Amino acid sequence: MSRILQSLDSRFVGTDHSGKLLAKKGFRAGDNGSQIDYSSPSTVALFDDFFGPTLSGQWNAVETDVDATETILAGGIGGVLRIVSGNDDGNAVVLPDAAGITSALAWQASNGGLAMQARIKVSRITTAYLFVGFTDLVTIEAPVIASQTADGITTNASDAVGFMFDTGAATDTFFLVGVAADTDATTQVITAAPVADAYTTLRVEVSAAGVASFFKDGKQVGTAMTAAVTAATDLTPVVLVSNTDGTAAVNLDIDYVAVSANRGADGDAF
Repeated sequence: MSRILQSLDSRFVGTDHSGKLLAKKGFRAGDNGSQIDYSSPSTVALFDDFFGPTLSGQWNAVETDVDATETILAGGIGGVLRIVSGNDDGNAVVLPDAAGITSALAWQASNGGLAMQARIKVSRITTAYLFVGFTDLVTIEAPVIASQTADGITTNASDAVGFMFDTGAATDTFFLVGVAADTDATTQVITAAPVADAYTTLRVEVSAAGVASFFKDGKQVGTAMTAAVTAATDLTPVVLVSNTDGTAAVNLDIDYVAVSANRGADGDAF
């Protein structure tokens, strides 16, 4: 055991008797808008760089078509998970060809500090669907999809929040979406869109009051979304892709996923 003997910042950060660095609240790496928290007595954290040879047991591989796959690439330097969508003739419908990963319903906004960040790239941005964020179901579901009417949405999840890209909408850019206890938050359509075969980093932060903030490549996009998700609902991180042209699969590569939240004091949530 050790304590801070030489303070660097009001005794929140310093060195102990052996010269080791101590930070009472834990450790965070990265610039504002693109950060990763590490596990500590005050923080629950999950980080996966997707080193092989197989998908870690902390993830569920979910899909609706037997042709879909979730495979760690043998040649993916630094670790890459490739999700290949189904090709089951969905004909503009998302779910028949959806594939992705979920984890466990082990996360709530209620403790504060809830965040999920993923670095991803998609092989094409035509007749495709993508969702990155949180949802309330560990089995396969497209949490939020385009309603096929202008820029409207259809929420299949009761609670979910994240980035949605669906070429079934009138505008082919990212949508910032949320739903809390089956009540949709106000959708925000931003100007940014994924670029085919190019990495982008997407981050969702949710406060203890269920207010969401969104970041793309380290820059905040949109505005704070109130009632984005129910604070006390159990959630899982999710990354999901689908083809919507009916036959040609879409590849989604995930470089890493990071999830974190404040540790609960009462042992109920976390």
